Amino acid sequence: MTTAKRIGKYEIAEQIGVGGFGIVYKAWDPFIQRWVAVKSCNATDSEATQRFFREAQLAGALQHPNITLIFDFGMDGKTPYFVQEFLSGTDLDKVIETRKLTLEGVLAILLQVCAGLDFAHSRGIVHRDIKPANVRVLEDGTVKIMDFGIAKSLEAESRLTQTGVALGTAGYLAPEQLSGKPLDPRTDLFSLGVMAYEMVTGVRPFTGPNLSNVIYQILNQEPVALRRLNAACPERLERAILKALAKDPADRYADVREFAADLKDVLAALPRRGTPRRRETTTAMVREELARIAHLPPDQLTAATQLAVQPLDRIATDSLDRDPSRPPHRAAAAVAVCLAVAGAGAWWFLAGPGSTARPPHTLARVARRAAAIPPAATPVPTAVPSPVPTPAEVEVDLFVDPPAEVVIDGKALGKVQSAKVRLAIGRHTLTQRIPGYREQTRDVEVTAAGQRIALHLPSFGILSVVNDFNVPVQGAKVFLDGRNLGALPVRDRKVEAGAHELKVVWPDGSEYREAARIAAASAVTRVVRPQ
Repeated sequence: MTTAKRIGKYEIAEQIGVGGFGIVYKAWDPFIQRWVAVKSCNATDSEATQRFFREAQLAGALQHPNITLIFDFGMDGKTPYFVQEFLSGTDLDKVIETRKLTLEGVLAILLQVCAGLDFAHSRGIVHRDIKPANVRVLEDGTVKIMDFGIAKSLEAESRLTQTGVALGTAGYLAPEQLSGKPLDPRTDLFSLGVMAYEMVTGVRPFTGPNLSNVIYQILNQEPVALRRLNAACPERLERAILKALAKDPADRYADVREFAADLKDVLAALPRRGTPRRRETTTAMVREELARIAHLPPDQLTAATQLAVQPLDRIATDSLDRDPSRPPHRAAAAVAVCLAVAGAGAWWFLAGPGSTARPPHTLARVARRAAAIPPAATPVPTAVPSPVPTPAEVEVDLFVDPPAEVVIDGKALGKVQSAKVRLAIGRHTLTQRIPGYREQTRDVEVTAAGQRIALHLPSFGILSVVNDFNVPVQGAKVFLDGRNLGALPVRDRKVEAGAHELKVVWPDGSEYREAARIAAASAVTRVVRPQ
């Protein structure tokens, strides 16, 4: 492809955004052959650049389905940049603007954001800028938190002096951020509460004509009760959001997980809309919500969305009709004979048994033509097996550990952790797949409703092996437990959790060896040089 510019090895396709810290580009990775987003940092002082480096390392260690993945970091001349996954879909602020989200859709999105934040908080990282513009809703129903811990430190000094940025951002800041007090995970919880309030009511809890007015409200005024703005808001949801918006962090939930627990209870208590439909994951709920907002008819939904709407429906097969082009032949002749005989009998009945009159010529002609058809051979009946009754469908409980893509009898369910699935009594083929890691297929016999089906793959972590400064990589190969992982460097390789023997061999025979332990759901990076 032809491009006017490169940043590192990445071929720049177009500029897709500008922020206080730099420019965002859509770019092409020519080696892995995928689209990525490249963000540059325009900071000129060394302290800001070092913060950019440090926070990129922290965010790069977060490997979670609801957090944007960071692939790479580097310097282009004197400009630092980092590379993350390129996300399609729509920013949450644009989805909110449609004013078409149902409460179910709101809760499904919020629960995914809670999952991403809970993971980050467990790693000691606070986002500090949760707002709808930093949340992306993908077409497959996945919700991703963006800009995790990168731009925030660089914008901290200038956020409140940039009026255009401040009014869009300050409304989501926690009181402790505005007053310069220490921050902790409850700071993100407040911002998440602001976002939840806006999603439920359509307006922000703290608004005003200028920045000072917004800051004053956040520090001093309580928001209007949600049910005054949206009567459909359940009381329990109102209490949960207002608790998250408490001025004092000590009065909020202890952590995001507690907030999510209340949201789950509210979701479980919501009445179903229209025809009852099974929704086993928040991802499936969001997929259906997006399809509904877009007014997509069933025949235009994506396969994933179609599955969410009508999961595992079996299409009835029409019975075979007789070929309409087949001539009636013997059957028509038999009907003609019957008509002729019936007509003659009727004439005989009307004329009387003693009459010497002849039947009408039309009936005689029909009888003669029918009689002229040679008799058909007696057909040999074809053996038809007794019809096999359709097996009854029952609802079973499916558990997948770790969460993985699941296919049942050739039908994809998408990524599943736990689900209730309707299956016919009998044998089914289930495939569990984690891309880049493992895939296994097994047959399961479904015998009764409520049956528990568990699919399990060994837990895994993420391993990266990179060369130390000034260490050559050409010709160096990486081995794990004797298996060749490829050329140095190796990045983001899914590896079974546990103890492994890591070895790197250079062309001159020098080696690096280490007994590496990979913890489940962790990201491990080894920087190597010949020993």
